[in-house]
Amino acid sequence: MKKWVLVFGLLFGSALAIDNVSVAANAGYANGFAGGLEASWDCILFQPKKGALRPTLDLGYGAGGFQAAFAMRHMFDVAEGVKVGGGVGVRYQGGVQAYLRGDAEYDLADLVNLPLFVGGDLGYAYGFAGAPSAVVAQFKAGYRF
Repeated sequence: MKKWVLVFGLLFGSALAIDNVSVAANAGYANGFAGGLEASWDCILFQPKKGALRPTLDLGYGAGGFQAAFAMRHMFDVAEGVKVGGGVGVRYQGGVQAYLRGDAEYDLADLVNLPLFVGGDLGYAYGFAGAPSAVVAQFKAGYRF
């Protein structure tokens, strides 16, 4: 148990060291249509040699009620302006869920001369202790600070 507390503390502590913030509005599906906000940032305490570790916080409301998710994503540049990656985290919608997701983002900075991006996520949330399991999908459009 002490090991899990230490691992969670290290992940959460590294997630609070914030740099390169992006904020996006999202619309998607998770046991019903929902809309909300997503914030992600670069983790400056720890970065892997390849790609970027980007913690993400999603908040939303829709047909399935209030939704919240926190995931650690590992994003890779695969082409100019295109990033793909995956993440693992926890999610809440009627109960606590384990959350796996895949992400893709495209930077629009070259097209519109503003730090805008569009992207999408597809994931699966596995419910514990009676919480519903769900396929989670969303489209997002946002701004990078």
